[in-house]
Amino acid sequence: MKLTKFAHACVRLEKDGKTLLVDPGSFSEDAVFAAADAVLVTHEHPDHLDIARIAALDVPVYTNAGVAAQLTELGDRVHVVAGGQSFDAAGFAVTAYGQDHAVILPEWGVPCANIGFLIDDAVYHPGDSFTQPDRAVHTNLVPISGPWFALPPAVEYARTVQATQLVGIHDGLLSEIGLGMFPRFFNTDERPYVRLSPGDSTEIS
Repeated sequence: MKLTKFAHACVRLEKDGKTLLVDPGSFSEDAVFAAADAVLVTHEHPDHLDIARIAALDVPVYTNAGVAAQLTELGDRVHVVAGGQSFDAAGFAVTAYGQDHAVILPEWGVPCANIGFLIDDAVYHPGDSFTQPDRAVHTNLVPISGPWFALPPAVEYARTVQATQLVGIHDGLLSEIGLGMFPRFFNTDERPYVRLSPGDSTEIS
């Protein structure tokens, strides 16, 4: 399986001639939407959900009820899933985790629903949360910026999830200087931190 990182929180997975997009949002390059066989959306914020460009793909979308309420024009192409549920998306085995977006400010409470996705028991995308999968993964996608982000829980999340490698995501707010800091916090011999720029790929065995 091939994983390609795109701007901010979007990744593309390719396997056996099929393409799965996760969180193609408003920051995503047009190339993200060139082709897909299915889309996963973790939550309803625009940096993860570009409604117009997802609608133009004419493929199934798997997401939570909050996002589905914004995609009613897509009809039965939208499939509502919840934490703990497993399903098939274009030949990829997917399990959903969690239910809440991370808190941005205490007085705002939980801003919306959020589900993480474990894909083929290999790649885990938590959306805007540090919800952990219940098993080891090959590639753990670690959010590294955002209004809700804080470094200590991010490092704890990365240390707790058993993974072969870490890849930083949710990085659209960072400068080149900021991006260069994160290997210092996350890189270890047992879980190397792999920095991917938009368009870079890594093979998942």
